Amino acid sequence: MEKLKETKILGFPLWMFMILSAVMIFLASTDWMLTNMVGALAFALVVGTLLGWVGDHIPVWKTWFGGGMLFTCLAAGAMNTFNLVGEEAKAALSTFNGSTGFLDLYILVLITGSVLSVNRKALLKSFAGYIPAIIAGVACALGMAGLVGAITGVGAVDAIATYAIPIMGGGNGAGIQPMSRMWEAVTGGDGSSWYATAFAITSLGNLVAVIMSALLNKVGQMNPKLTGNGQLMPGMENTAEKQAEAKPTVADYATGLALALTCFCIADLYSKHISIVNNHLKLGFSIHTFAFMVILIAALNISDILPANVKAGAKGMQQFFVKFMSFPLMITVGIGTNLSDYVKVFTNPAYILIIVATVIGAMIGTFAVGKLFHMYPVEAMLTAGLCMANGGGAGDVQCLGAANRMEMMSYAQISSRIGGAIMLVVASFFFGRFL
Repeated sequence: MEKLKETKILGFPLWMFMILSAVMIFLASTDWMLTNMVGALAFALVVGTLLGWVGDHIPVWKTWFGGGMLFTCLAAGAMNTFNLVGEEAKAALSTFNGSTGFLDLYILVLITGSVLSVNRKALLKSFAGYIPAIIAGVACALGMAGLVGAITGVGAVDAIATYAIPIMGGGNGAGIQPMSRMWEAVTGGDGSSWYATAFAITSLGNLVAVIMSALLNKVGQMNPKLTGNGQLMPGMENTAEKQAEAKPTVADYATGLALALTCFCIADLYSKHISIVNNHLKLGFSIHTFAFMVILIAALNISDILPANVKAGAKGMQQFFVKFMSFPLMITVGIGTNLSDYVKVFTNPAYILIIVATVIGAMIGTFAVGKLFHMYPVEAMLTAGLCMANGGGAGDVQCLGAANRMEMMSYAQISSRIGGAIMLVVASFFFGRFL
């Protein structure tokens, strides 16, 4: 009881935050909520944060089943499925997420901060052998998923597009969320429906990846020749030197946001009006704006032209959005979904087989190419394989923790962020070419 009295959510005492939540739930359920950006953001921020807090405190669920993120998305889906909020409130939340651009804002901030936060020297060194290992893992994962999909009757294309690509996508914010936009643009279908299924799939894929990470640790203990005990290659320190952390000021946050917004506008201009692939070559597919944005931000990072305070500001904005805007985003995404989208994933054994095959495929591909570059098998499969197949940043912590190799976080970041960026290009190509 004493702990509850000391609990604060968004800085509010728990009792006060519960009153705010009750007010917003009442307004939405009676359809008296403001239907503009103010009303949508108020409901998403307050109710979404409350649901996320609850999900992050449910035993077992918080560790293995997506915690507050998946709980919030499921709860929003329940609001829609059982009509717990008014139709105008649902429409306002969906519009805020869609045409108003809240989802795009969230994604572009995360892409900018995540790519710029990877150490420049680690980014440069990684392209020698680590990136090929990631690509091999992706190719094998998609191939295994397609094979199992064909055998089980799901279909190779559907298995890859619906299961393998989301799992290998680098997590939520810079992975399946922009992918849902790509899928919607190509098919004309409801991107939120694809996202709901993809979120459930990535959550299960993350669980499989964590279990496999723990098994790799056991393999290393049983056969020491297969592991560098946290070192990727013989005779090489496993991490690049730490970059000096600049603490962002309030002004730097604005600087980081301005950079992210401007880069997105440039990427959108290039994607729609300049790109040779999109506008001149008739290849049957186009490259999405977010994919071009990742390339642009990576180029800025490698060129080393950005001052430290700008990078710090971009990373600070990313951390703010991840910490305080993720649960609100889940409300706006989930409100357009139906719980049946999740049920179908977990009730068909064929789908489970495809998910497991995808994760194992990622391990096989990185093992094979990692050997060519003289990488230790355990570390190569863990970082270039499983840290691609997990749920992004949080999944990296879970996988490295399960394998007792937290010191390899820099490689895990390259997998989740740069590897995730590669998957945006792969997804853009695959959706446009085969769907």
